[in-house]
Amino acid sequence: MSKLRTYFSRHYPLLLSFWGPLVLMLGYFVYRQMYPFGKESLLTVDLGQQYIDFFQYYRQTILHDPSGFFYSFSKAIGGEMLGEWAYYMLSPFNLVLLFFPDKSIMAGVMVLTLLKYATAGYTFGRLLVQRQIQSGILVPVFATSYALMGWGIANQLNLLWLDALVFLPLIILGLLNLLDREHGVAYAWWLALMLVTNYYMGYMIAIFLMLFFIYYEVAHFQNLKNSLRQFWLFASRSLLAGASAALVLLPTFFSLQASKGQYSQSVIHAKIEYNPLKILSKLTLGSFNFKQMPSGYPNIFVGSLVLFLFVTYFFSKRFSYRERICAFLISVFLVVSMFFEPLDLFWHGMQFPVWYPYRFSYLLSFWMIYLAAKTFVKPNFAPHYMLIWLAFFLEAGIILYTWDQLKKFSYATTTTLIFSALLAVIVLLILSIQPENRRASQQRNACLYIVVITEMMLNAAFSLNNLSYLSVSEYSVPSAALQADSRKLKELDTGLYRTGQTYARTKNDGLAQGFNGGAYFSSALEKAIPDFFGQIGNPDGDNYVTYANGTLISDGLLDMKYYFHQKNDRNQSNDSHVDLDPLTESYNLKDYKPVADLNQTAIYQNPYATSLGYGANKALKQLKPFYNAPITYQTSWLNAVTGAWPTTAYFQAQNFSEVIFQNTNTATTLTGAKISRLDKSKNAQIIFKFIPKSDDPYYLTLGNGLSSDYVDFYLGNRKLNHYETFRHVVVLNVGNLQKDQEITITARLKKNNLYLNNFVLYSLDKQTVTAKLKQVQKQAWHIKKYNQRYLTGSVKILDNDQIFTTTIPYSKGWQAYIDGKQVNTYKVQDTFLTFDIGKGKHTVTLKYWPPYLNLGLALSLCAWMILLLLARPVHKF
Repeated sequence: MSKLRTYFSRHYPLLLSFWGPLVLMLGYFVYRQMYPFGKESLLTVDLGQQYIDFFQYYRQTILHDPSGFFYSFSKAIGGEMLGEWAYYMLSPFNLVLLFFPDKSIMAGVMVLTLLKYATAGYTFGRLLVQRQIQSGILVPVFATSYALMGWGIANQLNLLWLDALVFLPLIILGLLNLLDREHGVAYAWWLALMLVTNYYMGYMIAIFLMLFFIYYEVAHFQNLKNSLRQFWLFASRSLLAGASAALVLLPTFFSLQASKGQYSQSVIHAKIEYNPLKILSKLTLGSFNFKQMPSGYPNIFVGSLVLFLFVTYFFSKRFSYRERICAFLISVFLVVSMFFEPLDLFWHGMQFPVWYPYRFSYLLSFWMIYLAAKTFVKPNFAPHYMLIWLAFFLEAGIILYTWDQLKKFSYATTTTLIFSALLAVIVLLILSIQPENRRASQQRNACLYIVVITEMMLNAAFSLNNLSYLSVSEYSVPSAALQADSRKLKELDTGLYRTGQTYARTKNDGLAQGFNGGAYFSSALEKAIPDFFGQIGNPDGDNYVTYANGTLISDGLLDMKYYFHQKNDRNQSNDSHVDLDPLTESYNLKDYKPVADLNQTAIYQNPYATSLGYGANKALKQLKPFYNAPITYQTSWLNAVTGAWPTTAYFQAQNFSEVIFQNTNTATTLTGAKISRLDKSKNAQIIFKFIPKSDDPYYLTLGNGLSSDYVDFYLGNRKLNHYETFRHVVVLNVGNLQKDQEITITARLKKNNLYLNNFVLYSLDKQTVTAKLKQVQKQAWHIKKYNQRYLTGSVKILDNDQIFTTTIPYSKGWQAYIDGKQVNTYKVQDTFLTFDIGKGKHTVTLKYWPPYLNLGLALSLCAWMILLLLARPVHKF
């Protein structure tokens, strides 16, 4: 017991720095009944719609299919994955998830979250202890402020970014030790690990390190020779850190050129983005909610103690004038970066963030906490009474300004402002006490610790209570259904193909459940993929695609061989039954064959699916991309593949038999018509009726002016199932095998005006289309062996004027072989991997290896060897 007591007395500052944030947040999660302590989960926004699926993929790749580390056919219609790993999944903390399969992964997410909070507190505490900045109970005071800073709470749902909070103190510690001792490699190793873990946050830290180095040099300047030597140490070790991470950074950089790099800003406006005074409101408790995610202000809450001590730093004569002036200029630069557009863009790699603005604001918080910790110079430190009053008026100004603008800040409430003021006053009262002895000093500082953890916990609770979360059933029910479908399908067919969905949980279902779907959501999605989806009439955005609007043509040519379909049998007596949310209409499935019947779902097989590769006419080389004409594009695509006359048509525009305008103006020509609500106080709608003249499928095209922002569509007496957000013309399947049956579509206006752009009804010549698809099947690639980066199989080419095309996105990483001989590849449709082939039977093989991976690995190996040599002890004589 005595040994344990001795150990705790020696190490309690770091133990509290670790366990304090963990226990505080665990208590909150238990209170909120988060899984496994209740029926709620931590899943919200991107964590529930995106990251959780990447975590499932992480487990599958490591435990079952390592080839998925480089490439995945579950990424929309296929794509490289090393860049995705570098952004989403290379955190060493993710190893925890290997112990949490299936539904329990929600518990794994909680463990992961708690570990990152706790470790961030520990690493900052370690920085304070090893640099002798603080000791005793004051270590967890500042470490808790750091671990639970407003940025970390606001980005709890962005788990991949929280590693920056963990590694930043270790990087700074390594840099300070390097500059002081002029020897050491810890800085380079920690920076390299940060760049590997998340290059995006690593980029921001690299910029901050340059500012921090300038601060150090100004504060410790001796002579020019010494500064140049320290600059060499800083620059050389930073370059070695970058080279050490090259095996990830170089392939990732290549990947970014086809994805995020396509969206860099070419025009920069020197403008102020908002009134900078609004930042002050973010220094109050609970200054975060859902509205702050898409376009809010920087999250910089650090607690009142840190704020007061940060201001005090600039008046402390303990630090030289030049050090304080430099620190002030750096502080100004960081603050100005958060409202001046050019600097904002610079911190974000010359791209405006899609949601979650000012992602670098944690660096200002670190800077404030670091300087505040340096300011509390002794355990019995007490600021001059003038500084106490200055801090009082500063806090009063923040509270009064926020109170005055209360209606403009949706996150601020009377309650949060009262608690902010109350805790700030308590902190100031405690700081004003001048301890007479060590015991009194320890008691005062213990009171500070209690107030700080109370303040940081209240901020976390107020902020996180503003968000809504997925319930356990909202995640587990559709996930279990998709998992059951995926397992059953693998029993039915072990080949390589794609699978469509008429129900979905997220866009990354295929990634999470191990099937090759047609949807994807990622910040690093290659631009060519949404471009292609937009051309074929499916919803797309800069970072997502959804294969929700398949036609017989696109299903066939993209090899959508199977479909998962929800039954939603409301007659089931099982109380646990939950309906699966439809993604799209399922009329196409009437032409497909049911092959499996599960509890909540059914699986259908598409008899017209071709393959991931097939022989195509050379006319496909001439097919040019164009937008907002998906009917024309799909027609041209099928004609080019089969060598049909370019004038061959498969879709026929149809007239509605009756159109009824209710509380709107009338229009004789529908397409392109502008519809206006007559009586603004009443509902307005248009009813479209038609009677199919055949059993062919019917499709409706909608322009982007007909998205859910402007109108709701109903099919009969129920809402039309379709993905409601789109930026290009989409194609909806509204009927099939319904000859002589009246179909009614209702458009209910949500605004006073509606533009019927690209609003056209089409029928599809099913007989001709299926005949053409069967023609393609005769030259289909029969894949015999495959994994995520290797495919081989046979194909029989019937004519000499053919090429071999795939629906695998083009990449320089793919090498193609015909009968064992490598051939040159090229791109068709601005999207797909293609190469020339001769008539006859051939064995076609594709192999994938990430571009620049070999070069990156060579650079990393060289850097590691240099760092190992530098790590050897230095003997001075």
